[in-house]
Amino acid sequence: MDSVQVTFGHRLWWVDAFVGEAVRGNPAVVVLLERPLPDDELQQIAFEMGVSETAFVRRLGEGWSLRWFTPTVEVDLCGHATLASLHVLLTEIAIPGPEVHFQTRSGLLSGRRSRDGTLGIDLPRSRLEPVDPSALAGALGEIEELYQAGSQNLLAVVRDYDTLCGLSVDPVSLFLAPGSLVIAVCAGAPQADVAIRVFAPRLGVAEDPVTGSALCAVAPWWAERTGAPTIVVRQASARGGLMYARLFEHHVEVAGYARTFLSGEVRA
Repeated sequence: MDSVQVTFGHRLWWVDAFVGEAVRGNPAVVVLLERPLPDDELQQIAFEMGVSETAFVRRLGEGWSLRWFTPTVEVDLCGHATLASLHVLLTEIAIPGPEVHFQTRSGLLSGRRSRDGTLGIDLPRSRLEPVDPSALAGALGEIEELYQAGSQNLLAVVRDYDTLCGLSVDPVSLFLAPGSLVIAVCAGAPQADVAIRVFAPRLGVAEDPVTGSALCAVAPWWAERTGAPTIVVRQASARGGLMYARLFEHHVEVAGYARTFLSGEVRA
């Protein structure tokens, strides 16, 4: 045998993000890329993983490159997969340093571990503009207020927690709604200030289990409503999740807990 060629795979971790007591969080797969891969291969890996988001992390100078893929498309921002990536770098790989910096399609994002053990990530704050509730064409049933949250998302306010949990969702109308992410929110929730549900049919995700990026809009909405810069959010999905946020002028620090479910290797 003249030579032996060995190709190592890319390490991966299945991480549940925004876990807590009686809530299971949102699974994200974090893939540590040893070498660049074509976009079509990244998309195929995300499709095979089958979770709402697969994050691809690669060393880039003193920081890290971070990209997010649903099973069908690449997205501009994902909160729970960013939290999962931060968990992998700080817990599984144990990189040094108090701050982790990610180069992403949404700019430079930072993350850190707090003294209480929570992980915090800085996400861009959304600006809210009121729009006519008829823009949803009844996709969520009766809503009280509707806001455009940034360029791609919608924030729909419903009456109370029971209404939120009992939403009758029309998936066809929701797919046609003018937003990639449709966030339903109400004031008041068990052990939380507000509750949300999040739908993203345009991104290949009928309902997201827990959505950190939703707090980019929910935190400013809560601050305008109450004057409070901090908020505790419960996501009322089947898996459930707990998130904590603090509002700043240009960003929202979104925090929560994460845990590794399994690890392995992807051979692409």
